[in-house]
Amino acid sequence: MLYSIIVEPEALDDLQSIFRYISQKDSQNKAIAFVRELEMSISTLSEMPFRCRKSYYTDDETTRDLIHKGYTIVFQVNATKVHILTIFRQK
Repeated sequence: MLYSIIVEPEALDDLQSIFRYISQKDSQNKAIAFVRELEMSISTLSEMPFRCRKSYYTDDETTRDLIHKGYTIVFQVNATKVHILTIFRQK
């Protein structure tokens, strides 16, 4: 079964913030490349979203965490969709 991926507005804002931060600290090319990596990681959730750990941030079984190079992508799974809720750097 393939799940549709929906990136919620807060997660889109997070991606833009990550892009701006990397652009300022390094370069725009590195920022573009990293955001693409994040998007590729997110796209893998369409096949097996429950392979990721149950979220550390909630007790809800349907909320999961995908970790990518120090960033946590928090998402929720329902019958046919994966909702990307937020993306942030782990410290």
